Amino acid sequence: MIILEGKMTVEDSKKVLFQDFEVPQNVSVVKIQFEYAPTSVGPIQNHINLLVYDSVGRFMGRYDRGTKQFVIGTQPSSSAEKTLPLPGKWRICFENHYLFTNVAYKLSIDFEYGSLCKSYIGELHTHTVHSDGSLSVKELADYLKDLGFDFFFLTDHSNTTGWRELCDLHGIRGFPGQELNTFNGHGLVLGCSTFIDWKEIDGNRKQISQIMHEVHNQHGLMGVAHPFALGDPLCVGCKWTYDFDPFKTDFVEIWNADLSRIELNFEAIGNWINNLKKGRRVTATAGRDLHRRSDTDWLKTIVFARELDLSEVLFAVKTGKVVLSYTNQVSFSVNGKRSGESLILSEKAHVEASIGQVGQKEVLLITKNDATNFGSVTEIDTKIETEADDFVTLIVFGKNNLPLVITNPVFVKRGD
Repeated sequence: MIILEGKMTVEDSKKVLFQDFEVPQNVSVVKIQFEYAPTSVGPIQNHINLLVYDSVGRFMGRYDRGTKQFVIGTQPSSSAEKTLPLPGKWRICFENHYLFTNVAYKLSIDFEYGSLCKSYIGELHTHTVHSDGSLSVKELADYLKDLGFDFFFLTDHSNTTGWRELCDLHGIRGFPGQELNTFNGHGLVLGCSTFIDWKEIDGNRKQISQIMHEVHNQHGLMGVAHPFALGDPLCVGCKWTYDFDPFKTDFVEIWNADLSRIELNFEAIGNWINNLKKGRRVTATAGRDLHRRSDTDWLKTIVFARELDLSEVLFAVKTGKVVLSYTNQVSFSVNGKRSGESLILSEKAHVEASIGQVGQKEVLLITKNDATNFGSVTEIDTKIETEADDFVTLIVFGKNNLPLVITNPVFVKRGD
Protein backbone atom coordinates (compact mmCIF):
# COMPACT_ATOMS: atom_id res chain seq x y z
CA MET A 1 0.00 0.00 0.00
CA ILE A 2 1.07 3.58 -0.73
CA ILE A 3 0.16 6.32 1.77
CA LEU A 4 0.35 9.90 0.49
CA GLU A 5 -0.36 12.73 2.91
CA GLY A 6 -0.34 16.48 2.47
CA LYS A 7 -1.93 19.81 3.23
CA MET A 8 -3.79 22.44 1.24
CA THR A 9 -4.49 26.03 2.19
CA VAL A 10 -7.30 28.41 1.40
CA GLU A 11 -4.98 29.86 -1.28
CA ASP A 12 -5.36 26.53 -3.13
CA SER A 13 -9.09 27.11 -3.57
CA LYS A 14 -10.14 27.15 -7.24
CA LYS A 15 -6.84 25.53 -8.18
CA VAL A 16 -5.95 22.23 -9.82
CA LEU A 17 -3.13 20.32 -8.11
CA PHE A 18 -1.48 16.99 -8.91
CA GLN A 19 -0.05 13.98 -7.13
CA ASP A 20 1.82 11.19 -8.94
CA PHE A 21 2.25 7.59 -7.84
CA GLU A 22 3.74 4.42 -9.32
CA VAL A 23 1.72 1.35 -10.28
CA PRO A 24 3.97 -1.76 -10.27
CA GLN A 25 4.09 -4.52 -12.87
CA ASN A 26 1.41 -7.25 -12.86
CA VAL A 27 -1.15 -5.22 -10.91
CA SER A 28 -4.71 -6.34 -11.63
CA VAL A 29 -6.61 -3.96 -9.30
CA VAL A 30 -5.95 -0.43 -8.02
CA LYS A 31 -7.93 0.73 -4.95
CA ILE A 32 -7.91 4.37 -3.86
CA GLN A 33 -9.23 5.81 -0.61
CA PHE A 34 -9.30 9.60 -0.20
CA GLU A 35 -9.90 11.45 3.06
CA TYR A 36 -9.54 15.09 4.05
CA ALA A 37 -10.43 17.19 7.07
CA PRO A 38 -12.22 19.27 7.90
CA THR A 39 -14.85 18.41 5.31
CA SER A 40 -17.22 21.08 6.60
CA VAL A 41 -18.00 23.53 9.35
CA GLY A 42 -21.73 23.81 9.78
CA PRO A 43 -23.36 24.17 6.36
CA ILE A 44 -20.13 25.33 4.63
CA GLN A 45 -18.19 22.55 2.88
CA ASN A 46 -14.66 22.16 1.64
CA HIS A 47 -15.21 20.73 -1.84
CA ILE A 48 -12.42 18.58 -3.37
CA ASN A 49 -12.81 16.02 -6.15
CA LEU A 50 -10.23 13.66 -7.61
CA LEU A 51 -9.70 12.66 -11.23
CA VAL A 52 -7.40 9.70 -11.91
CA TYR A 53 -5.25 9.18 -15.04
CA ASP A 54 -3.14 6.14 -15.88
CA SER A 55 0.43 5.91 -17.16
CA VAL A 56 -0.55 6.67 -20.78
CA GLY A 57 -2.86 9.54 -19.84
CA ARG A 58 -6.19 7.72 -20.04
CA PHE A 59 -8.97 8.92 -17.73
CA MET A 60 -9.61 6.25 -15.09
CA GLY A 61 -12.54 7.79 -13.20
CA ARG A 62 -13.71 10.41 -10.73
CA TYR A 63 -13.64 10.31 -6.94
CA ASP A 64 -16.53 12.54 -5.86
CA ARG A 65 -17.65 13.73 -2.44
CA GLY A 66 -20.13 10.86 -2.21
CA THR A 67 -17.71 8.13 -3.35
CA LYS A 68 -17.53 5.26 -0.88
CA GLN A 69 -15.36 2.91 -2.90
CA PHE A 70 -13.01 3.54 -5.83
CA VAL A 71 -11.70 0.41 -7.56
CA ILE A 72 -10.09 0.24 -11.01
CA GLY A 73 -10.00 -3.26 -12.48
CA THR A 74 -12.03 -5.76 -14.45
CA GLN A 75 -14.74 -5.48 -11.77
CA PRO A 76 -14.64 -1.73 -11.06
CA SER A 77 -16.61 0.41 -8.69
CA SER A 78 -19.32 2.63 -10.16
CA SER A 79 -17.22 5.73 -10.80
CA ALA A 80 -14.06 3.97 -12.05
CA GLU A 81 -13.08 2.54 -15.43
CA LYS A 82 -13.21 -1.17 -16.26
CA THR A 83 -9.68 -2.12 -17.36
CA LEU A 84 -6.54 -3.96 -16.37
CA PRO A 85 -4.39 -1.21 -14.82
CA LEU A 86 -1.26 -0.43 -16.83
CA PRO A 87 2.03 -0.16 -14.92
CA GLY A 88 3.96 3.08 -14.68
CA LYS A 89 3.48 6.59 -13.33
CA TRP A 90 -0.16 7.49 -12.68
CA ARG A 91 -1.50 10.94 -11.84
CA ILE A 92 -4.18 12.11 -9.45
CA CYS A 93 -5.71 15.49 -10.18
CA PHE A 94 -7.15 17.43 -7.20
CA GLU A 95 -9.96 19.73 -8.33
CA ASN A 96 -10.25 22.20 -5.44
CA HIS A 97 -13.66 23.64 -6.16
CA TYR A 98 -13.82 25.47 -2.82
CA LEU A 99 -11.63 25.61 0.28
CA PHE A 100 -12.73 27.89 3.10
CA THR A 101 -10.20 26.45 5.58
CA ASN A 102 -6.83 24.76 5.44
CA VAL A 103 -7.22 20.98 5.04
CA ALA A 104 -5.09 17.91 5.62
CA TYR A 105 -5.56 14.99 3.23
CA LYS A 106 -4.61 11.33 3.05
CA LEU A 107 -4.51 9.09 -0.02
CA SER A 108 -4.34 5.33 0.56
CA ILE A 109 -3.54 3.38 -2.61
CA ASP A 110 -3.64 -0.40 -2.52
CA PHE A 111 -2.86 -2.98 -5.22
CA GLU A 112 -3.89 -6.51 -6.03
CA TYR A 113 -1.61 -8.65 -8.17
CA GLY A 114 -2.02 -11.64 -10.42
CA SER A 115 -1.98 -10.57 -14.09
CA LEU A 116 1.06 -12.07 -15.86
CA CYS A 117 2.11 -11.43 -19.46
CA LYS A 118 1.57 -13.91 -22.28
CA SER A 119 2.85 -13.76 -25.86
CA TYR A 120 0.53 -12.83 -28.73
CA ILE A 121 1.46 -13.01 -32.42
CA GLY A 122 0.49 -9.95 -34.42
CA GLU A 123 0.76 -8.20 -37.76
CA LEU A 124 0.92 -4.38 -37.62
CA HIS A 125 0.83 -3.52 -41.34
CA THR A 126 -2.03 -4.75 -43.56
CA HIS A 127 -4.15 -3.57 -46.49
CA THR A 128 -7.54 -4.61 -47.87
CA VAL A 129 -9.95 -3.64 -50.64
CA HIS A 130 -10.59 -0.49 -48.58
CA SER A 131 -7.34 0.81 -50.10
CA ASP A 132 -5.05 -1.06 -52.52
CA GLY A 133 -5.24 -4.60 -51.13
CA SER A 134 -6.92 -7.57 -52.81
CA LEU A 135 -8.58 -9.12 -49.73
CA SER A 136 -11.70 -8.16 -47.86
CA VAL A 137 -11.33 -7.56 -44.12
CA LYS A 138 -12.83 -10.98 -43.39
CA GLU A 139 -10.58 -12.69 -45.95
CA LEU A 140 -7.54 -10.98 -44.42
CA ALA A 141 -8.60 -12.01 -40.92
CA ASP A 142 -9.28 -15.62 -41.90
CA TYR A 143 -5.95 -15.82 -43.73
CA LEU A 144 -3.97 -14.54 -40.75
CA LYS A 145 -5.96 -16.71 -38.34
CA ASP A 146 -5.09 -19.80 -40.39
CA LEU A 147 -1.41 -18.83 -40.14
CA GLY A 148 -1.63 -18.72 -36.33
CA PHE A 149 -1.86 -14.99 -35.75
CA ASP A 150 -3.72 -13.73 -32.67
CA PHE A 151 -4.32 -10.14 -33.85
CA PHE A 152 -3.67 -7.60 -36.57
CA PHE A 153 -4.02 -3.87 -37.14
CA LEU A 154 -5.96 -2.82 -40.23
CA THR A 155 -3.78 -0.08 -41.74
CA ASP A 156 -5.32 0.78 -45.09
CA HIS A 157 -3.82 3.79 -46.85
CA SER A 158 -5.36 6.96 -45.36
CA ASN A 159 -8.72 5.26 -44.90
CA THR A 160 -10.73 3.88 -41.99
CA THR A 161 -13.87 2.51 -43.69
CA GLY A 162 -12.72 -1.06 -43.09
CA TRP A 163 -12.91 -0.55 -39.32
CA ARG A 164 -16.67 -1.15 -39.36
CA GLU A 165 -16.02 -4.78 -40.26
CA LEU A 166 -13.59 -5.49 -37.41
CA CYS A 167 -16.36 -6.20 -34.91
CA ASP A 168 -17.61 -9.14 -37.03
CA LEU A 169 -14.40 -11.19 -36.79
CA HIS A 170 -14.11 -14.51 -34.96
CA GLY A 171 -11.03 -16.32 -33.68
CA ILE A 172 -8.70 -13.34 -34.22
CA ARG A 173 -8.74 -9.73 -33.02
CA GLY A 174 -8.63 -6.90 -35.52
CA PHE A 175 -7.64 -3.45 -34.24
CA PRO A 176 -8.08 -0.05 -35.94
CA GLY A 177 -5.12 1.54 -37.68
CA GLN A 178 -4.15 3.37 -40.83
CA GLU A 179 -1.12 4.11 -42.98
CA LEU A 180 -0.76 7.83 -43.61
CA ASN A 181 -0.09 8.01 -47.32
CA THR A 182 1.78 11.33 -47.41
CA PHE A 183 4.00 12.85 -50.10
CA ASN A 184 7.06 12.49 -47.81
CA GLY A 185 6.75 9.05 -46.25
CA HIS A 186 4.31 6.60 -44.74
CA GLY A 187 3.32 6.85 -41.10
CA LEU A 188 1.63 3.95 -39.31
CA VAL A 189 -1.09 4.96 -36.86
CA LEU A 190 -2.27 2.31 -34.40
CA GLY A 191 -5.26 2.35 -32.09
CA CYS A 192 -6.96 5.67 -32.83
CA SER A 193 -10.76 5.87 -32.80
CA THR A 194 -11.18 8.41 -35.63
CA PHE A 195 -9.53 9.20 -38.95
CA ILE A 196 -6.17 10.98 -38.73
CA ASP A 197 -5.33 13.18 -41.69
CA TRP A 198 -1.79 14.31 -42.58
CA LYS A 199 -3.08 17.57 -44.03
CA GLU A 200 -5.53 20.29 -43.11
CA ILE A 201 -8.96 20.59 -44.76
CA ASP A 202 -7.50 23.32 -47.01
CA GLY A 203 -4.74 20.98 -48.19
CA ASN A 204 -1.89 22.47 -46.16
CA ARG A 205 0.40 19.78 -44.81
CA LYS A 206 0.57 19.23 -41.05
CA GLN A 207 3.81 19.01 -39.14
CA ILE A 208 4.63 15.49 -37.92
CA SER A 209 4.68 16.80 -34.34
CA GLN A 210 1.08 17.99 -34.81
CA ILE A 211 0.00 14.62 -36.22
CA MET A 212 1.64 12.79 -33.33
CA HIS A 213 -0.14 15.10 -30.89
CA GLU A 214 -3.49 14.25 -32.49
CA VAL A 215 -2.67 10.52 -32.35
CA HIS A 216 -1.60 10.66 -28.70
CA ASN A 217 -4.74 12.62 -27.79
CA GLN A 218 -6.66 9.53 -28.92
CA HIS A 219 -4.24 7.31 -26.92
CA GLY A 220 -2.90 5.81 -30.14
CA LEU A 221 0.66 5.32 -31.37
CA MET A 222 2.44 6.65 -34.42
CA GLY A 223 5.42 5.04 -36.12
CA VAL A 224 7.14 5.03 -39.48
CA ALA A 225 6.82 2.31 -42.12
CA HIS A 226 9.79 1.33 -44.32
CA PRO A 227 11.63 4.62 -43.60
CA PHE A 228 14.51 3.94 -46.00
CA ALA A 229 12.49 2.55 -48.91
CA LEU A 230 13.10 3.76 -52.44
CA GLY A 231 11.22 6.97 -53.08
CA ASP A 232 9.75 8.63 -56.16
CA PRO A 233 9.19 7.50 -58.83
CA LEU A 234 9.84 3.81 -58.06
CA CYS A 235 7.87 3.78 -54.80
CA VAL A 236 5.91 7.00 -54.72
CA GLY A 237 5.94 8.61 -51.28
CA CYS A 238 7.44 5.51 -49.60
CA LYS A 239 10.76 7.00 -48.45
CA TRP A 240 10.68 9.07 -45.24
CA THR A 241 11.90 12.54 -46.28
CA TYR A 242 10.39 14.65 -43.49
CA ASP A 243 12.79 16.73 -41.40
CA PHE A 244 11.31 14.92 -38.39
CA ASP A 245 13.59 12.07 -37.25
CA PRO A 246 11.66 8.77 -37.63
CA PHE A 247 13.39 7.45 -34.50
CA LYS A 248 11.59 10.09 -32.43
CA THR A 249 8.22 8.46 -33.11
CA ASP A 250 6.70 5.68 -30.97
CA PHE A 251 8.03 2.83 -33.13
CA VAL A 252 9.87 2.20 -36.38
CA GLU A 253 9.27 -0.63 -38.83
CA ILE A 254 12.85 -1.87 -39.15
CA TRP A 255 11.89 -4.91 -41.22
CA ASN A 256 9.39 -4.62 -44.05
CA ALA A 257 8.72 -7.99 -45.66
CA ASP A 258 8.53 -6.64 -49.20
CA LEU A 259 11.58 -8.55 -50.46
CA SER A 260 12.54 -5.70 -52.79
CA ARG A 261 13.45 -3.72 -49.66
CA ILE A 262 15.92 -6.15 -48.07
CA GLU A 263 19.00 -3.91 -48.28
CA LEU A 264 16.98 -0.93 -47.12
CA ASN A 265 15.70 -2.99 -44.19
CA PHE A 266 19.30 -3.52 -43.07
CA GLU A 267 19.76 0.25 -43.19
CA ALA A 268 16.77 0.55 -40.87
CA ILE A 269 18.21 -2.05 -38.45
CA GLY A 270 21.57 -0.27 -38.40
CA ASN A 271 19.99 3.10 -37.73
CA TRP A 272 17.83 1.61 -34.96
CA ILE A 273 20.90 0.16 -33.21
CA ASN A 274 22.73 3.47 -33.56
CA ASN A 275 19.79 5.25 -31.93
CA LEU A 276 19.83 2.74 -29.06
CA LYS A 277 23.50 3.57 -28.59
CA LYS A 278 22.53 7.24 -28.32
CA GLY A 279 20.21 6.38 -25.44
CA ARG A 280 16.92 6.54 -27.33
CA ARG A 281 14.17 4.05 -26.59
CA VAL A 282 12.21 3.49 -29.77
CA THR A 283 10.47 0.17 -30.37
CA ALA A 284 11.47 -1.90 -33.40
CA THR A 285 8.61 -3.58 -35.26
CA ALA A 286 8.19 -5.72 -38.35
CA GLY A 287 5.44 -5.46 -40.95
CA ARG A 288 4.48 -7.71 -43.84
CA ASP A 289 2.84 -4.74 -45.59
CA LEU A 290 0.27 -7.34 -46.57
CA HIS A 291 -1.75 -6.61 -49.71
CA ARG A 292 -2.55 -10.19 -50.72
CA ARG A 293 -1.87 -13.76 -49.67
CA SER A 294 1.81 -14.63 -49.59
CA ASP A 295 3.63 -17.88 -50.36
CA THR A 296 6.55 -16.92 -48.09
CA ASP A 297 6.83 -16.72 -44.32
CA TRP A 298 7.78 -13.46 -42.63
CA LEU A 299 8.88 -11.94 -39.33
CA LYS A 300 5.99 -11.66 -36.89
CA THR A 301 5.63 -8.97 -34.25
CA ILE A 302 5.18 -10.83 -30.96
CA VAL A 303 3.98 -8.72 -28.05
CA PHE A 304 3.94 -9.52 -24.34
CA ALA A 305 0.64 -8.51 -22.80
CA ARG A 306 -1.65 -9.70 -20.02
CA GLU A 307 -4.64 -10.10 -22.32
CA LEU A 308 -5.49 -9.57 -25.97
CA ASP A 309 -6.86 -6.06 -25.54
CA LEU A 310 -6.13 -2.91 -27.54
CA SER A 311 -4.73 -0.93 -24.60
CA GLU A 312 -2.51 -3.86 -23.59
CA VAL A 313 -1.14 -4.32 -27.13
CA LEU A 314 -0.50 -0.59 -27.57
CA PHE A 315 1.29 -0.45 -24.23
CA ALA A 316 3.46 -3.40 -25.25
CA VAL A 317 4.43 -1.71 -28.53
CA LYS A 318 5.04 1.64 -26.85
CA THR A 319 7.29 0.19 -24.13
CA GLY A 320 9.16 -2.28 -26.33
CA LYS A 321 7.68 -5.48 -24.94
CA VAL A 322 8.12 -6.85 -28.44
CA VAL A 323 10.14 -9.56 -30.18
CA LEU A 324 10.33 -9.98 -33.96
CA SER A 325 10.54 -13.64 -34.89
CA TYR A 326 9.56 -16.39 -37.31
CA THR A 327 8.55 -18.50 -34.31
CA ASN A 328 6.93 -17.79 -30.96
CA GLN A 329 9.21 -20.31 -29.25
CA VAL A 330 12.03 -17.79 -28.73
CA SER A 331 12.83 -16.65 -25.19
CA PHE A 332 15.29 -13.92 -24.17
CA SER A 333 16.00 -12.38 -20.77
CA VAL A 334 18.64 -10.46 -18.85
CA ASN A 335 18.61 -11.25 -15.12
CA GLY A 336 15.00 -12.37 -15.56
CA LYS A 337 13.90 -9.17 -17.36
CA ARG A 338 12.39 -9.37 -20.85
CA SER A 339 12.38 -7.00 -23.81
CA GLY A 340 11.26 -3.49 -22.91
CA GLU A 341 12.07 -3.85 -19.23
CA SER A 342 14.85 -2.23 -17.20
CA LEU A 343 17.10 -3.34 -14.37
CA ILE A 344 19.88 -2.01 -12.16
CA LEU A 345 23.01 -4.17 -11.81
CA SER A 346 26.16 -3.98 -9.69
CA GLU A 347 27.78 -6.97 -11.43
CA LYS A 348 27.82 -8.72 -14.80
CA ALA A 349 24.54 -9.16 -16.67
CA HIS A 350 23.23 -12.73 -16.89
CA VAL A 351 21.82 -13.34 -20.37
CA GLU A 352 19.65 -16.35 -21.14
CA ALA A 353 18.11 -17.15 -24.51
CA SER A 354 16.48 -20.13 -26.18
CA ILE A 355 16.21 -19.95 -29.94
CA GLY A 356 15.25 -23.45 -31.05
CA GLN A 357 15.98 -24.92 -34.45
CA VAL A 358 15.00 -22.09 -36.79
CA GLY A 359 17.87 -22.49 -39.27
CA GLN A 360 20.16 -19.96 -37.60
CA LYS A 361 23.66 -19.33 -38.88
CA GLU A 362 24.74 -16.50 -36.60
CA VAL A 363 23.46 -15.53 -33.15
CA LEU A 364 24.55 -12.04 -32.13
CA LEU A 365 24.33 -10.45 -28.68
CA ILE A 366 24.59 -6.67 -29.00
CA THR A 367 25.30 -4.01 -26.35
CA LYS A 368 26.22 -0.33 -26.61
CA ASN A 369 29.92 -0.99 -27.17
CA ASP A 370 30.15 -4.65 -28.09
CA ALA A 371 28.73 -7.43 -30.27
CA THR A 372 29.38 -11.13 -29.61
CA ASN A 373 28.81 -13.80 -32.27
CA PHE A 374 27.83 -17.15 -30.74
CA GLY A 375 27.59 -18.95 -34.08
CA SER A 376 24.67 -21.28 -34.70
CA VAL A 377 23.82 -22.17 -31.09
CA THR A 378 20.24 -22.89 -29.97
CA GLU A 379 20.71 -21.59 -26.42
CA ILE A 380 22.71 -18.90 -24.62
CA ASP A 381 23.54 -18.84 -20.92
CA THR A 382 26.32 -16.34 -20.30
CA LYS A 383 27.42 -13.34 -18.27
CA ILE A 384 28.56 -10.15 -19.95
CA GLU A 385 29.96 -6.77 -18.93
CA THR A 386 27.72 -3.75 -19.44
CA GLU A 387 28.25 0.00 -19.33
CA ALA A 388 26.73 2.46 -16.85
CA ASP A 389 23.77 3.08 -19.17
CA ASP A 390 23.46 0.17 -21.56
CA PHE A 391 21.16 -2.18 -23.44
CA VAL A 392 21.24 -5.85 -24.43
CA THR A 393 19.52 -7.15 -27.55
CA LEU A 394 19.62 -10.36 -29.59
CA ILE A 395 19.65 -10.74 -33.39
CA VAL A 396 19.63 -14.13 -35.13
CA PHE A 397 20.51 -14.44 -38.82
CA GLY A 398 19.73 -17.42 -41.08
CA LYS A 399 20.50 -18.32 -44.65
CA ASN A 400 21.12 -15.43 -47.05
CA ASN A 401 21.83 -13.40 -43.90
CA LEU A 402 18.14 -12.70 -43.39
CA PRO A 403 17.08 -12.04 -39.78
CA LEU A 404 15.15 -14.80 -38.02
CA VAL A 405 14.86 -13.08 -34.63
CA ILE A 406 15.27 -9.47 -33.50
CA THR A 407 14.51 -8.69 -29.87
CA ASN A 408 13.84 -5.26 -28.48
CA PRO A 409 16.41 -4.55 -25.76
CA VAL A 410 16.51 -5.04 -22.05
CA PHE A 411 17.88 -1.78 -20.62
CA VAL A 412 20.61 -1.94 -17.99
CA LYS A 413 21.90 0.65 -15.54
CA ARG A 414 24.79 0.26 -13.10
CA GLY A 415 24.17 0.65 -9.41
CA ASP A 416 23.41 -1.12 -6.14
